[in-house]
Amino acid sequence: MRPRYEMLRLGEREWLVRPLTLRQVQEIEPILMAGDRDSKGSVAAAVGIVEIALRRDHAEAADSLADIEATAPEIAAAMATVLRLGGFIEVCSEDGAVRGDIHLGEAGAGAPNAKHPPASISALSTQD
Repeated sequence: MRPRYEMLRLGEREWLVRPLTLRQVQEIEPILMAGDRDSKGSVAAAVGIVEIALRRDHAEAADSLADIEATAPEIAAAMATVLRLGGFIEVCSEDGAVRGDIHLGEAGAGAPNAKHPPASISALSTQD
């Protein structure tokens, strides 16, 4: 089953985001790989990942993303949503079982379990 649309929220704004295309996944992967090499994440990397997701359907929002008033935990949660839509994050159900990538979009209630999250961003996440 394909991931479903998810609501991306940042500050006072929200956008409905479709599952990522292969092109978007390919754009995000080097950002995550750079975070693994540096052993730290950054807000700039998280913003870049969110911009990639917004660019397809919400180009104006992607262009002005840096001007939105939002906290680090909010950008971390938005990034987690994007990574879930791209299959980079597995989702744990309430009973603690990890759902496979095939069910990523169905995970409204589960907490994300990042395979390789940027460390400082994942620490800021509002998710458990």
